[in-house]
Amino acid sequence: MWGKVIAVLVGILAGLWWMRGFDEGVIRGKKVLVTGASTGIGEQLAYHYARMGASVMVTARRAQRLQEVVAKCKELGNPDAIFGYVNGDMSNMSFTEHLIKESTQRMGGLDYLLLNHILSPNLGFWKGDKDDMAHLDKVFEVNFKAYVHLASHALPALEKSGGHIVVLSSFAGKIAPPFSVPYASTKWALGGFFTGLRQELTMTGSNVSITICIIGFIATDNAVTAFGEIQNGLPLQRIIGSAASPSDTALDIIRGAAAREEEMYTPFQKTYITTWISGVCPSLMNYLIRAIYSDV
Repeated sequence: MWGKVIAVLVGILAGLWWMRGFDEGVIRGKKVLVTGASTGIGEQLAYHYARMGASVMVTARRAQRLQEVVAKCKELGNPDAIFGYVNGDMSNMSFTEHLIKESTQRMGGLDYLLLNHILSPNLGFWKGDKDDMAHLDKVFEVNFKAYVHLASHALPALEKSGGHIVVLSSFAGKIAPPFSVPYASTKWALGGFFTGLRQELTMTGSNVSITICIIGFIATDNAVTAFGEIQNGLPLQRIIGSAASPSDTALDIIRGAAAREEEMYTPFQKTYITTWISGVCPSLMNYLIRAIYSDV
């Protein structure tokens, strides 16, 4: 028991240390690709990286929205930096290879690959019918397979730069909530793949880091809309009041990636401590999570 207490205290101190010790100057001149950058955390990542002096390529499906993001990056960023976009559909695996090739050619390399895009979950009970199965296939294509393909295509460029793969996962990848079973499944899969890949890279002497970001509930437009709806009679909007800022979340991610953290949590106290409590007393944590999503 005391060993677990010491572990969580060390984790808290480590989190506070890297948040205080971050030097934005280390980002200047870096070459960054952000997926899912038309809105939410991805959009804020692009703005912060631009402000810190990096070249930034962004991608999502909506070209017009990406043009607006690029325009703001140019306002915030270094006049000598490169800013651009490639729009496309992450369910098309051939697009992932095109995206990496186009981005590395335009920027002259790659230092940071931030994997952020998602297919939003259909909230509700898992029924196991044809609709659920079809949605499961789509979610795994976009939220898991595309991440694997992008990282694999980017590895040669990242090996040259000693770069970083940054995987935006979720609290759902540590403690699976109800009503989003396919979504949570992809987050657990990301943890398994990228943790194993990190081990293999270390074994081969690679200098590429992998940071897995455990992200709590963030006040993005998509998340607030999804959880603000009452689906199947479930009052899910009660959790919105605890949502964190997309901009602050993006800064936490940038700090953790620059520090080459293997795993980072944001909002730190809510996600890290809750995960630790779940490890100590999983039955209690599962009960509390069910209570959040129910009328009881």
